[in-house]
Amino acid sequence: MAVDGEAPTEGVALTEPTLKPLFYTGEEALREVARPDGLWNWALVGPDPNKLPLSGGGSGSIDEMRHAIGAQASSFGLLRLTFGAGPVTKTKFIYVHASNIDDADSMAFSMKERAQAMSNAPLMERAVHAFKQTQVKVEITRSEDCSVDFIIEKLVKVSFHDASHLTAENYEKAMEEFRAAHPMTHAEVEKETEAVKLIEDLAPAPESHEPEPEEQPKMADGEDEEQAVSRVRKKMRIFNPGALVEVWSEAAQRWHDDGEVIETIEETTECHGIVLNAGSMKVIYARGARFKWVDPAVATKLLRESVRPKAPSAMRGNLHKETHGIFTEWHVRYFELSQGFLSWWRTSQEKKKPPTSIVPLLGLSLRLDGTQISFWTMSTKGTMFAISASTVDEASAWAKAMVEHAKYQADMKNYIEHRKNNQRHDHKHHHHHRQLESTE
Repeated sequence: MAVDGEAPTEGVALTEPTLKPLFYTGEEALREVARPDGLWNWALVGPDPNKLPLSGGGSGSIDEMRHAIGAQASSFGLLRLTFGAGPVTKTKFIYVHASNIDDADSMAFSMKERAQAMSNAPLMERAVHAFKQTQVKVEITRSEDCSVDFIIEKLVKVSFHDASHLTAENYEKAMEEFRAAHPMTHAEVEKETEAVKLIEDLAPAPESHEPEPEEQPKMADGEDEEQAVSRVRKKMRIFNPGALVEVWSEAAQRWHDDGEVIETIEETTECHGIVLNAGSMKVIYARGARFKWVDPAVATKLLRESVRPKAPSAMRGNLHKETHGIFTEWHVRYFELSQGFLSWWRTSQEKKKPPTSIVPLLGLSLRLDGTQISFWTMSTKGTMFAISASTVDEASAWAKAMVEHAKYQADMKNYIEHRKNNQRHDHKHHHHHRQLESTE
């Protein structure tokens, strides 16, 4: 277990304690779902009957499984459903073959990849049944079909003797009893959902930095620009490169609390036809999408110090990402770890386009096995990712950096919560003060 940003060794590394049961192999996950009282009630694996690479799983049943469909070209797995509560219950096991081939966004995988996955379907059914014999086989080809009604309809057709007991109402009763038996696990899930909402808007934008034009204040009568700058500089602080600042945006009419000074000018110079006075600061902000030069004469109006946490250094490079075709395959992808988010593209040439995927690392749990990193985060909603480096040292470096960025994102979550609480307190105090004034 890794702590304090240390590189994790073999085994599981957590950035903060988690109350959710986590598994990293398909064999572990399927075995847990096969137990009548298992902590997980669903698991999906890739179409490799020998390795059973874990694609996703959890204790959130059908609703949670819906999010994992489409993560791979085709997934196979086990779903445990219980109906009713107390002594009168019925437990059914369903064999699931899931893909999002009929979804509007199903083009993430080629028809060849899907055909290869389908060719292994008989072997996958046999492999899953080695853990538990199932009552029915359900094929899901679009996300919306991963629903309680759809699966119960399939189950009722083959359950002649107890079909009347297999209802959505009895399913919900069983889920309520399951959640009551594992309250900390489900409280953790609800907490994670709220936490992800706080940080999801902090994702770095693609490299499309454009300057935001600002009108400079007019100089006092009889005072030239050099005199004004000299006078103001004696009274103000020039932020050094690396300083975290809040930036006033005239266009948005608000402060951006994500600015960073990346350069300062020591002598007056001209850049793209614009005169930059000594002390001018180049500030990047708006999630890295914009920058502007701030003249010292107006810095007090446009910049103020930020006390937010400082992000770890970014990390970039090619890694292999696990995908499930006819066998488990590892495709080279270009990765970037920045501001607590792990993003990837097919190639580095696509870097200025939106990423293929971007994952907030808040609540990261990972396992490092040699060159392979398997990980979950609060935002993955039951989907597990696996990446691999060329060497053990490189994998260890990426794992350590991921832990550091996850801790940074946890600090940012706490910072945002603290600011919101202060704003609510200030609002209540101001409202109470106005009420007192109105009664005097």
